[in-house]
Amino acid sequence: MGATPTFRARFEAMVACLRAHPQVEVYEVVIGPPASEVDLREAEEAVGSPLPPALREFYGAHDGVFLEWGLRGREYASRTVPFGWPDERQPPGCINLLPVRKAMSTSWRADRHVGPIQPQDLAAMFGAMLEPEPPVRVVCVDHYSRCKHGDLIFGPEPVMMVSDDYGADMGSSDCVTFSTYLDMTLAIFGADRYYCGLGNGWTRAPQFMPAWTSPPDLDRTVAWMAENTGGG
Repeated sequence: MGATPTFRARFEAMVACLRAHPQVEVYEVVIGPPASEVDLREAEEAVGSPLPPALREFYGAHDGVFLEWGLRGREYASRTVPFGWPDERQPPGCINLLPVRKAMSTSWRADRHVGPIQPQDLAAMFGAMLEPEPPVRVVCVDHYSRCKHGDLIFGPEPVMMVSDDYGADMGSSDCVTFSTYLDMTLAIFGADRYYCGLGNGWTRAPQFMPAWTSPPDLDRTVAWMAENTGGG
């Protein structure tokens, strides 16, 4: 069944851990109501592909999940509107798992949120050229940063990756299932999924990561944020 059946309980436990930390300030938490079967079916029709079972299950339990937090005592120039588009200099801790109708859209590439993924990119991810190709190759599921986001790549078994550089970089992230993506996101407390998770920095070819095994460590995450993220 993967990670999704216990996601809400684990998410709420993570938020409680954040609220208890003396260096952390939690700004906003939103858990959407379950998506309807009509919502799910119409989302799949919009992109012309079925949703992975774990993603469908996630939306069937909560149609969007949002969290934003930062370091206590720091001022940030902007806050993210839940299920909206992050701006520059937002608080560094953000989970923005979009509602299914917003995520399963054909407009991501036109809106420049997702870069152009080519047939050869799909072949590299899935081991062969896809025939037929999926009608929509990629959508944004977790818009946690202005220039980085968790994207779903459609194929025989769709995978998640983290696009960098406003979605133009499709080659410096490892790939995971949606369930593993959730595991990672919770384990790093919504910190940057590229630098703290799947990014390989162009030092090697992308790989499929079958599981997330690094245990949660909020003190380490807070220390990384203090050193690598700014504020006003």
